[in-house]
Amino acid sequence: MMIELGREKRQTIEAMCRDSGQVLVRGAVEGTGGRVWVPDLENAPWCLIVAGDFAYLYGLPPKGAGALDLKSQIYDAAGHTFLYPENGRWAQWLEEQFPGQLRMVTRYALKRGEHHFDKDLLKTYIKGVPQGIRIKKVDERLYHLTLKEEWSRDLCANFEDFKYFQAHGLGYAALKGHKIVAGCWAYGASEGMMEVQVKTKKEHRRQGLALGCSAAFVLECLEKDIIPNWDATNQQSVELALKLGYIYEKEYQVYHLVSV
Repeated sequence: MMIELGREKRQTIEAMCRDSGQVLVRGAVEGTGGRVWVPDLENAPWCLIVAGDFAYLYGLPPKGAGALDLKSQIYDAAGHTFLYPENGRWAQWLEEQFPGQLRMVTRYALKRGEHHFDKDLLKTYIKGVPQGIRIKKVDERLYHLTLKEEWSRDLCANFEDFKYFQAHGLGYAALKGHKIVAGCWAYGASEGMMEVQVKTKKEHRRQGLALGCSAAFVLECLEKDIIPNWDATNQQSVELALKLGYIYEKEYQVYHLVSV
């Protein structure tokens, strides 16, 4: 049986996740988000990390009863997620454990760094939103409004409450009247880094709203020496990131369970 680690006990997985560049993994280790399962509290040889729509496998892939326990935990806690194996051994383990149940999903990694961003250009994106639209930093009212809307609920759902979001997260919303129609939020955070998540309500797309919100988000990250990490799920997200000043790095693939 797998054991879920509370935030105060996650130092037990620090060594096996030390080299990870994933914001959500680092945040889970630091206790700023996500959920973590291990087979043993003292000397865990592997761990499963789930943060929102993403799951990560680190350590040494298990065999026998351990494999069955982990497989069951993936079904229970990560059946809806994109599965990120740490390395080729984990990829092979997934394919052996879930034959015929996995599909490959393409994602796109982008490079970031302060010297890539033109702050003046970012400011023009904020000013360039249509008349009647306001871009505002997410406060407590907007945080709760985000959770009420079906299309935007997952944007800040990785933070347990507003106080935790205020302490570790960041967000900018595009408002039309009193309604949120687009936004750029921290999907997760670790020391010195935030994972970027952007969404626009369907009927308000292609108006520069995501671009304006993202520009405001990136500018504040730069002011605070925070790296805004951008990992794209489609070409539209890639194009948005390039406009902001990110540099395309690579296409890569992850797993998704199709029969759970």
